[in-house]
Amino acid sequence: MLRKPVIAAAILFALPAAAQDAASFSEDAAAPDPQNIITAEMLEDARVVSLEGNYDQDVWDDSAPLSAMVANLTEIGGVEDVVLSVDGQMLGLTTDVGGFIGIGDKTVMIPLEDIRLVRPADGSDITIVTRLGMEPLQDLPEFEIED
Repeated sequence: MLRKPVIAAAILFALPAAAQDAASFSEDAAAPDPQNIITAEMLEDARVVSLEGNYDQDVWDDSAPLSAMVANLTEIGGVEDVVLSVDGQMLGLTTDVGGFIGIGDKTVMIPLEDIRLVRPADGSDITIVTRLGMEPLQDLPEFEIED
């Protein structure tokens, strides 16, 4: 019988510490710079382009912006979905490849290591650049989500 008051007292003593931890975290956490973030909503209308024959491992590994070359790249399609793991880590993006006017295409997931997000300084639409060409994209397995 003595157990319930002991548990209640432990909870009462723990609450101020938990509230203090939460308060200090929210005070210490700085808001991200809006110019350095991309939201899921921004990705809804993003186009997916491929470096195709322009792929160079050194250029890809360099963190320099790819925005100067985006206009001349092969159009793949658009972003269908953002894929996250259950622990919130981004795994990749899905897009449709192959087919013609939506007939015969399949949805594939482009892994995170094969994409770069390009957000021009002028604030125009986000572009997803993949280092995978059309053939490797079409060779990816179909990505299906079970409901």
